[in-house]
Amino acid sequence: MHQQIRMLFNDTLLHQCAVRFGFDPNDLTNLHGFQNFVYASSRGGKPYILRVIHSSHRSAGQVQAELDWLRYLTEHGVNAAVPVRTPDGELIVTIGSGDCYFIASAFARAPGSKPDHRSYTEDDELIRELGRLTGKIHALSRSYAVPKPAPVRGSWQNNQYVTQLHEYVPESYASILPPVERFVSLLSGLPRCPNSFGLIHGDIHMNNFHVDGGMLTLFDFDECEYSWFACDIANPLFYATPLPSDGTDRRHLVAQRFYDAFMEGYCTEHTLSSQWLQRLPHFLRLRELLVLSGAFRSLDLDHLHPWSKEMIEFTCRNLEYDLPYLDIRFC
Repeated sequence: MHQQIRMLFNDTLLHQCAVRFGFDPNDLTNLHGFQNFVYASSRGGKPYILRVIHSSHRSAGQVQAELDWLRYLTEHGVNAAVPVRTPDGELIVTIGSGDCYFIASAFARAPGSKPDHRSYTEDDELIRELGRLTGKIHALSRSYAVPKPAPVRGSWQNNQYVTQLHEYVPESYASILPPVERFVSLLSGLPRCPNSFGLIHGDIHMNNFHVDGGMLTLFDFDECEYSWFACDIANPLFYATPLPSDGTDRRHLVAQRFYDAFMEGYCTEHTLSSQWLQRLPHFLRLRELLVLSGAFRSLDLDHLHPWSKEMIEFTCRNLEYDLPYLDIRFC
């Protein structure tokens, strides 16, 4: 999130958002969202999440499109955090006007808690269930029809991390821009068929689902967009893969185990052809690019966490020399 947006948001705005959804403004716990303002609260003795987005990040129409799709998924059996309405029956609340406003929405809080890293990368049953949940989303996405005249979510090409990357890249890293342009051009030429391209979650990883007695509940659909289903396979695999400093053998061993278990679950709900699985290195590269763009936009490059520092250097090297993020068996 840009620092300017943080400066625009204040206690008065937060109070208004909370009251509109029937939450006690004095009973809010800041969850320190990366892209948005996110708070835990309650209503009628039940736990909820209040999320506030600035219009520079998403328009009210884009948020409405996200919630329409999320409601469709949950109504068809997907375990996801259900959007809730205000006491007046509204799904979203806007505060402000013109090109500068905030959009508040609320969700039932997912039961359970986030998995630890070891469970995320080594618990085969959990990984299979995550794959099954992802496959179910994709199967439903194929039959989803946007309610008319409701707004439509954007595509991967409109993702600000793609469109604004050149603005975020420091001059010292400018050498990555030509290979990035070639890569985006390559992706733009890939087929877009209903069985392989549609609305995806866009940000599946261990921090965006809870586990409760073996049941997974997915949340944070803020990055949902029209893209290839394979992206929702590449993303959780990306975050399960150890850093290069852990050693090539360990990276490949952990990644292969995660991928095999994930796909075992995925294929019980949806099937992708081998040609799309063989293209997974492309979608891992796209995830690298998005993470790199976010890092350049939001992080202090002079005071980086070791993970971020290594990931930036590794990704830039991969881009410059056209090296794959992973070299494992995808099909």
